[in-house]
Amino acid sequence: MRPGETARRGDGTAPHVVFLSGTLHAGSKADRIAAWCARRCRGATTTVFTGEDLEFPHYRYGLSGRHPQLTRYLYELANSDGVVLLSPAYHGTISGLLKNALDYANDLAQERRPFLQDRSIGCVALALGDQGAASTLATLRTVAHALRGWPTPLGVTLTAATAALRPDGEPARPETRDRLDLMLGQVMAVARRNAEARRRFRVRAALGPEPVRADTLLAQHAAGRHHHE
Repeated sequence: MRPGETARRGDGTAPHVVFLSGTLHAGSKADRIAAWCARRCRGATTTVFTGEDLEFPHYRYGLSGRHPQLTRYLYELANSDGVVLLSPAYHGTISGLLKNALDYANDLAQERRPFLQDRSIGCVALALGDQGAASTLATLRTVAHALRGWPTPLGVTLTAATAALRPDGEPARPETRDRLDLMLGQVMAVARRNAEARRRFRVRAALGPEPVRADTLLAQHAAGRHHHE
């Protein structure tokens, strides 16, 4: 799957993972790693938003309804079971592009699962050096927590050497592939449980309210009599 594409299949019960790449540089490592990671999420549906896909106006409440691109983005987030955030280090923190896109999650406040609640959040920070990568990763995890998500136990930092890619976008170093796969496995473990919970919710909604059992009615009646006595 190429950056910017959506891979969907099945009957909607598979876990859905959304990838957000926070750089506008065409063909960036962040975009290519996001696309590679999406291909590694076997058994899931995936959507990759490149930096170009996230070039939204500065966040303002209520703006999303007037922009089809924002509407699609929020739809994907609302229906996600896991999210992976990838950002270059810009002066020691995440890109403004990605932060602005994440601010739009505020428009999901009234959803059944508001913001990014209960999603597993994978975080990948790319930088020339260790210090910028570490501080950027810490910010990604902080923002994920603030949006009620669960950052995976493993966050991934990639520097000049460890972020080297092959022509097809696959990380060149085995240890980099192993770390990304481990992080994705943690995302998928929670995403599968979220997908199953969504399936059960749809089943309950289709069946309507559960019938009240006779023993429940008797208990309520007895409690009412005791209260009046």
